[in-house]
Amino acid sequence: MFTDSHLHLNRSEFAGEVDDVLARAADAGVTRFLNVGYDPESSAASVALAEGDSRILATVGVHPHDAARLAAPDGGLTEAGRRVLRELETLARHPRVVAVGEIGLDFYRDLSPRPAQMAAFAAQIALADRLGLPVVLHIRDAYDEIIALMERIGPPRLRGIMHSFAGDARAAAWGIDNGFLLGVGGPVTYRNSRLPSVLGGCSPGSLVLETDAPWLPPVPHRGRRNEPAHLIHTAEAVAGLYDLPLAELAGITEANFDRFVEAGARS
Repeated sequence: MFTDSHLHLNRSEFAGEVDDVLARAADAGVTRFLNVGYDPESSAASVALAEGDSRILATVGVHPHDAARLAAPDGGLTEAGRRVLRELETLARHPRVVAVGEIGLDFYRDLSPRPAQMAAFAAQIALADRLGLPVVLHIRDAYDEIIALMERIGPPRLRGIMHSFAGDARAAAWGIDNGFLLGVGGPVTYRNSRLPSVLGGCSPGSLVLETDAPWLPPVPHRGRRNEPAHLIHTAEAVAGLYDLPLAELAGITEANFDRFVEAGARS
């Protein structure tokens, strides 16, 4: 049995289909789900989903794309941003919430000014530390910058998951050495992906599996909506990297995800 450690069942792509999507996932051996918030509205939706289904856990947070909802272009938190942080804090105190995220830096799309992204990230690390929760990190074209920022302000106390990991071997080593898990999704199955090479230098004891559904579908589903049932293709690819039986990989990655959840529960 597998956990999909990052997906977005609240998205309109799944409207009216969540029960069927989860049934197909169960048929594929995917039986636990972490629904990830990326703004106040999706965070509230994640909590509602988790409250209504014992298979679903939730996170709450503001994605770097929406960092301008927390911070001004020069990087100062706004009064509206402080209200959003208070709203997130209330949501995060729900017992089905296990992390703050997804938070981080996205210098590929740059949909919010970079100083605002950095300020929003730092404020949400502080929120996670105050609440005793790990984090889910979104990092795109910004591994060097986010590592430098965490080295300057300090990483989140309970660490967390580097979602949809796409960094190089140095970034992977930094994350693992500093107690983060690497989230591995559909791109590990792509023909020109460097992920297999990077992950070959890592232990499966540092990995969790994810879909990021409805995005990043694995081969053979590229070009279509992703969903948690497709996690099995990612799992097969990762098991092949380490020459492990699928059941053994499931045991390892489930134990890793359990540690992630229990970090917050113990704090």
